[in-house]
Amino acid sequence: MYLDCAVFENYRNIEHFPFSFDKGINILYGKNAQGKTNVIEGIYLFGSGKSFRHAREKDLIKADKNHAQVSIAYVDSVRENKMTYRMFRDLSKETFKNGIKIGRMSSFIGNFKAVLFCPEHLSIVKDEPAQRRTFLDSAISQINRSYLSALMEHKKLIEQRNALLKGYEKQKDSFAVTMEILSEKLAQDAAYITEVRAKYLTKLFSLVNGYLSEMTEGHEKAEFCYLSHIAGNETEELFDREENLKRYRRIFSKDIQKEIIIGSSIGGAHRDDFEIKLNGMNAKIFASQGQQRSIALAMKLAEGEISREESGEYPVFLLDDVLSELDRDRKHYVLSELHDRQVIITTCDENDFSGINNALKIYVENGNYEYR
Repeated sequence: MYLDCAVFENYRNIEHFPFSFDKGINILYGKNAQGKTNVIEGIYLFGSGKSFRHAREKDLIKADKNHAQVSIAYVDSVRENKMTYRMFRDLSKETFKNGIKIGRMSSFIGNFKAVLFCPEHLSIVKDEPAQRRTFLDSAISQINRSYLSALMEHKKLIEQRNALLKGYEKQKDSFAVTMEILSEKLAQDAAYITEVRAKYLTKLFSLVNGYLSEMTEGHEKAEFCYLSHIAGNETEELFDREENLKRYRRIFSKDIQKEIIIGSSIGGAHRDDFEIKLNGMNAKIFASQGQQRSIALAMKLAEGEISREESGEYPVFLLDDVLSELDRDRKHYVLSELHDRQVIITTCDENDFSGINNALKIYVENGNYEYR
């Protein structure tokens, strides 16, 4: 898969610009706060369905405009496709593929596949659980629509269950019946979500270790431990959806009185996490910053490889100002691993890539773009 072009209209500080990309390495360079990341963000909308900078739709629209849109043309193994993401100040949005409006975000995500690597990902090893869940959910959703649908439903059910817990005093008569219905639906979704996450991580880390071994000449090995309310330290326990369902049913029934007091669901897939170990030690505590970054690099490369295995073609790699934060050896490794894939990179210093031949270069200044 490769991105042929992307047209931005009234998007952040970009009034209008049609980008054309090469199939290899594409470099956007210029000073900070000029609009480089805006391009990466706009392209990744088609991979994730939302801004990776956690911006609302209205925040993506140029200050003096009422709407904005990004349109892309990309080529996959079957044909050339066109997609459009249109957003409005009232927080609504419209999405299209090949001229046909797509009503559900679960049908939009997964068409255009992209792996994003930004500075925040360098701290995925030591960051909060929410960041690791976001990494997992974004990666899996692009290759598994059933997972994305379950994830979206799970989020709504958690919100409904929490609202029921908080409103217990007003709904005592119907509380038990409503809670039983919500908890059963939630347990079914959670059982599936946890199963898919556990299997994905198992596959991911089998690839991570290959990359990590190459980076460290075989001296370092990474592994993970899935942290869930329904299992111990053995990830394989979570591969059985029926057993997961039984465990989640117990979770959602045993602590209801406590949950009523705090007004929130204590357990569930929305609280899952995974601990990363390096050579048997907790990487969050004992790994150096360089080692943690090596693991993060390996995880993003492995994400791309799994996407290729599932879809038959590599996704587009979007690297947002991340290589400038890596040492020379890690930078060289990443670029050598990505040599046969389409990569769109942002950087402040063009010299970071002086050794790269045949790269398409775009200079960025205050929302204006010039091919050089």
